[in-house]
Amino acid sequence: MRYYCHVDSSGNFNDTNLQLYSLKKAAEEWNDLIDKAKETGIESVDFLKERFVFITNCLGLSLSQLIGQNSPSANRAKMEPLSILFPRLLEGSGADDMTQERLKNMFEDFLTYYNAIRHFGEVKYMVVDELTLDKLNCFRGMTVEIWDLVILKYRMDEENDIEEFSSIGEIVYFEELNNEPSPY
Repeated sequence: MRYYCHVDSSGNFNDTNLQLYSLKKAAEEWNDLIDKAKETGIESVDFLKERFVFITNCLGLSLSQLIGQNSPSANRAKMEPLSILFPRLLEGSGADDMTQERLKNMFEDFLTYYNAIRHFGEVKYMVVDELTLDKLNCFRGMTVEIWDLVILKYRMDEENDIEEFSSIGEIVYFEELNNEPSPY
């Protein structure tokens, strides 16, 4: 099957990239959050928890679409959960065992927050309250790395039509936290 990765879907309704659109929204909100934090300090940013939740939700939406689209489900009638699909996707990614294990662990941690946000209610408040800027920064880096692995996987087949860039981070810019790379 020929795979296409278009980084922009504007103007042509036949090509959409909702995964990338969600990632761009996460980046826009992340960059705004970091700018405000640099101006006033993180504690003074309005709607801080809501921003954390919104960015996490956009990252999760982007990843769930990316993983779901690129991981065949054993049950064709129903999509398997991300916790099943993601390890399967990693197996064919070419990533070494240490990278796979690190990403699996981080993704499981991410799913704890993403699922709490998607199924939000009183019983999930404590989980959402544990979301921090540092944790979100790790999830941001993880998301870019997963995108890069999926793109690399499809670049291995020269039949695929994928625009030239070395990382999705070149297309979707995330401001670094404290001018330092992600700690994960």
